[in-house]
Amino acid sequence: MRSARETMGAPLHRMMDLFEAREERWGTLLFLAIVVGGLAGCLALMLHAGTEQLSTWLALLADGPSRIVLPACGALLGSWVVVRLMNEPPGHGVPEVVRAVCREGGRMHPRSILSRWLGSLLHVGAGGSAGLEGPIVHSGAAMGASIAELAHLDERRRSILVACGVAAGIAGIFHAPLTGLAFSMEIVLAEVSALSLLPVVLAAAVSAALAQAVLGDSTMFNAPLELSLSTMDLALCLALGLACGLVGVLLTRGVRVMDRLGGRLKLGRILTPTLFGLGVGLIGYFLPQALGDGYPLIHELIAGDLSVGPLLLAGLFGAKLLASSISLGSGAPGGVFAPSLVLGALTGAIFHRLIEPWVPGDQLASVGSFALAGMGGMVAGTLQAPLTGILLVMEVTGGYGASLALMATTTTSLLVARRFERWSIYMRVLAEAGDLLRPGTDQRILADVRVAECLDDSVVPMTENMTLAALVRAARRTTRNHFPVLDEDGALVGMLELSSVRELLLDPELARVTLVGTVMQEGGPQVAADATLAEALAQFDTASAWVLPVVDGDRFLGLVSKSNLFGIYRNELRLQTQEG
Repeated sequence: MRSARETMGAPLHRMMDLFEAREERWGTLLFLAIVVGGLAGCLALMLHAGTEQLSTWLALLADGPSRIVLPACGALLGSWVVVRLMNEPPGHGVPEVVRAVCREGGRMHPRSILSRWLGSLLHVGAGGSAGLEGPIVHSGAAMGASIAELAHLDERRRSILVACGVAAGIAGIFHAPLTGLAFSMEIVLAEVSALSLLPVVLAAAVSAALAQAVLGDSTMFNAPLELSLSTMDLALCLALGLACGLVGVLLTRGVRVMDRLGGRLKLGRILTPTLFGLGVGLIGYFLPQALGDGYPLIHELIAGDLSVGPLLLAGLFGAKLLASSISLGSGAPGGVFAPSLVLGALTGAIFHRLIEPWVPGDQLASVGSFALAGMGGMVAGTLQAPLTGILLVMEVTGGYGASLALMATTTTSLLVARRFERWSIYMRVLAEAGDLLRPGTDQRILADVRVAECLDDSVVPMTENMTLAALVRAARRTTRNHFPVLDEDGALVGMLELSSVRELLLDPELARVTLVGTVMQEGGPQVAADATLAEALAQFDTASAWVLPVVDGDRFLGLVSKSNLFGIYRNELRLQTQEG
């Protein structure tokens, strides 16, 4: 008895094979996403627990002058681990993850799993004014990339597993799976599709479930009891968003100023964080609340228990802003989320203190409500990721009733931040280096494809001593109108276009005696074999040409035409945007 496949015939047989292959790849991707979620979640839990334990041990030593030295020691050891031991660039690591997706097809070295994980544990645990989110993003992404490499996945699926590691890391460190999902889509992949959404959701959910099983079902911070804000409160949240956007710009520029200052000092990538760590320690000597991730301060602000005057509150804000700028700008490993949350809560509390005398009676919401809204606004202004800011605050506080206030604050903050800073604190370094190239975009395709991949395969070369009559015979073998002229060594000496010698070709006598070398165009425009599509198109426009010779040094490789470039572009666009 014939099988169903044999009955359906060869075309349907091939379609079923293709469908089953895709289903198998889809199932493999989902399984690997679960594995990445579990492993990255374990990394997040161990990093959080290790940092807290180290902070507790060092707190016993943090008396008097030792409080100044500890952040410097943490910055020294953390930077040494990343730069010397692991041989990686300094910093919090998020730009490297985005660069891996944009330029490296999701490839990351396995050592990146531990580099910033260990470096941030030492730096933040010793009092560095930074968070753990950037390093765990880097570690989780490297975990996803390594597993994808072991499974021999293609570029697109490898990038998706990188995003799975990112989402799982954030979900584990914050107990916030939706925030991990939003951050992966907004910052890392910059896209939402069926192929990428489900694996990332699975990875984030597995990591959050693991955190809940280990630490219990509780939020990091307790939201205020009254979150039903009035119309006036929502209008004030728009003004608070304006303040958060400006503070986000201050933090972004403060980090950049410290980074440039470190470069001018020329002390190296180890001594610079150490020196800057002494500055952080000096600030912490007078205001210890400015050290570390600052989460105890957020607890007090949201609960309204911080009984200090406006001037001291402003001083604490300035100290935290300066300490975070120094820590993040020094190159020592650490994240931006935690400083953004603390500064946002401080901004909301100061805003409440300033407007409270002008609002009659009990019409104004509590200081904790404004601190909570400020946290979301600050994250949106610094990261330029409003959805991440909204979901992060709602998940870490359980304040889902503050959604309208968070929407108002984050929207205004983002608009203000974009007015002064085109790129976020993560993306500026990538944009300036030309590495912010998203898959499927014009910039990515034009930068990915090289001219050597677009050579015309119908080239008929000529020599200087050939006659135009020989050119006529050669033209019968091709449909092209442009002919390269080479010397005896194969080097390009000129170009000849049929339309430029049309009159001579129509006269048989002249064609037999006219040499190609006497009528060719010498010294014309050329394009290098390693030039990108963008560079080649710019040369086409400058030369007003349709066909250009391609060379590698002095060696002629072939011809490239505009029409061929556009064909390659269309094919690459289809490949980079397809989901199958």
